[in-house]
Amino acid sequence: MLIHPVHSEDLNDLSRLGRDTFTDTFGHLYPPEDLTTYLDATYAPQVLAEEIEGVDQFWRLVRDDMGRAIAYIQAGPVGLPHPEADPQTQGEIKRLYVRNDAQGLGLGKQLLEMGLAFLKARYGNAPQWIGVWSENYRAQKLYDSYGFTRVGDYGFKVGGSTDLEFILRR
Repeated sequence: MLIHPVHSEDLNDLSRLGRDTFTDTFGHLYPPEDLTTYLDATYAPQVLAEEIEGVDQFWRLVRDDMGRAIAYIQAGPVGLPHPEADPQTQGEIKRLYVRNDAQGLGLGKQLLEMGLAFLKARYGNAPQWIGVWSENYRAQKLYDSYGFTRVGDYGFKVGGSTDLEFILRR
């Protein structure tokens, strides 16, 4: 396995990976047109290009031994809708996805630890945040094991659908 920072030459693979993992995890929740619109707006290579350029952003991509993109993480300033969340002084694990066929290898934990280390280096001992779908019990168990607790919730919009997301903080 190779874990490396995301560069411009990775954007097509990151786009495909983001679209695939989001669809595998959440695609069943949305009408196809809402899902397609969301994926196009969120995971288009040009959108990701702008995001990876931010100096306050942390991105890592995992490739397997055959070079296939199988997992990624994004961390940066907190953007969750919570009154105590301060993007000037606090950070968030924004995305953490692992392909279904690569789950169980410890990649989620490894990437989470890297993201948390980035947030600690950038923001010191300030609170760290993460949002998680209310029915993603596997992810919630992982975050709980790292000391995250639920401090709120919000509606995550994908087209005409709204999912209940939990706001976690440690």
